[in-house]
Amino acid sequence: MRRSLVSAACAAVMLSPVPLSVALAGTAAAQTDISVVGMSQEQAQQVLSDAGVPYIILNRSGSTMQNCRVTEQRDRGYDVEVEYDWDHEDKEWDKTEVEVWRGLALVVFCD
Repeated sequence: MRRSLVSAACAAVMLSPVPLSVALAGTAAAQTDISVVGMSQEQAQQVLSDAGVPYIILNRSGSTMQNCRVTEQRDRGYDVEVEYDWDHEDKEWDKTEVEVWRGLALVVFCD
């Protein structure tokens, strides 16, 4: 029974038009609709910087480090920042939690 369920799940993933990396990604919603896939690394960095979108180069691979193109972008999700402020009236700390979007992670291939 278990083997047939695993086989069925694997078959569904293999036949799906959605790439495996997208299917396995988290459910965090992107804060931008900018897509830099297919751009050169320099163009992508300029577009993201101009739009104020935080990003990192998650992975860079290839035989040379020239002519680099973005092959994938991923949403990095959210971090929770915690701030404490002293409340003089109540004589205790007030805790504030703020979700901060971490931006995009780029995968770059150089040829």
